[in-house]
Amino acid sequence: MMRVPSVFAFRRYGTCAAITLLLAPNVEAVESNSTAYPLGLDTVLAGRIPPPGFNAFLYSTAYKATEARDQDGHQQGGLDDFKLSYEAVALCMYYVYSDFRFLGATVASRAAQTYIDGQVSWYANTPQGRVRYSGKDEGLGNLAFTPIFLGWDAPGLYQMVGLDLYAPTGGYDKDKLFNVGNNVWSFSPWYSFTAYPTDKLEVSAKFIYMINQRNSDTDYRSGREINIDYHVAYDVADNWQAGISGYAYKQVSDDEVHGVSVANNGNRGQVFGFGPSVKFHSENMTLVLKWQHEALVENRAQGDRVWFQAVLPF
Repeated sequence: MMRVPSVFAFRRYGTCAAITLLLAPNVEAVESNSTAYPLGLDTVLAGRIPPPGFNAFLYSTAYKATEARDQDGHQQGGLDDFKLSYEAVALCMYYVYSDFRFLGATVASRAAQTYIDGQVSWYANTPQGRVRYSGKDEGLGNLAFTPIFLGWDAPGLYQMVGLDLYAPTGGYDKDKLFNVGNNVWSFSPWYSFTAYPTDKLEVSAKFIYMINQRNSDTDYRSGREINIDYHVAYDVADNWQAGISGYAYKQVSDDEVHGVSVANNGNRGQVFGFGPSVKFHSENMTLVLKWQHEALVENRAQGDRVWFQAVLPF
């Protein structure tokens, strides 16, 4: 079967992050159009470390795209009836140490595993006529973990810093159009904060720098990436918060094959996501529902995603 053009050689990934790494194959400009970090995950309470002991974080997301953009933000030529969709769920476990501090910070560890079910399809005009390409896969995605990260708190300001690691444990076949794994190690230093300018106003963000290693099966190395997840919200009632959340993503170096930059402006991607969010919180539980619409897209699919997140301390 004919190989897909690099900008849409789709693949799936799984991970946890932000309140840990996690899940979600998007079409992006990196190889197979997937990035290790699930954009838009770590928005609400991005800088607040969980309470001491074990904490369980449950993430689920659904994404759907019917448009694919080129390096200039225009509809990708040669693709008709483009469709990408997936559902993913991840369980992330935290352990926050109560008897140990470093540099005045609380110390914690976390790990997450994702299950992904998705598919992609499109029509392309070829010398043999109009041909439909499609692929789907489901199963456990890549393992994501943070051996150690640190959290500080001060009146009205919470901060965290860490290094996320993404291991290529998910299933991968270079001849598939869609995979739950990506056969690549990735490393992501990050910083996050949550601030309260007033008692009822929350401003949170997470800043991520992604470094990708080479895919040994394809000799493809995806470029480095910067992403900012953000959240601005107000307490509208007891236990209820409403606001806006999303992400700003930009690939800052070229993809390379055999050490040479690829076409399409280095296959660099970008996207800006935004949308409403609602949070319910009590003493022992936090529930979050988010919708994020994508705009300003280059070298990737353009779509919408819905998130449901739950925090359940043991």
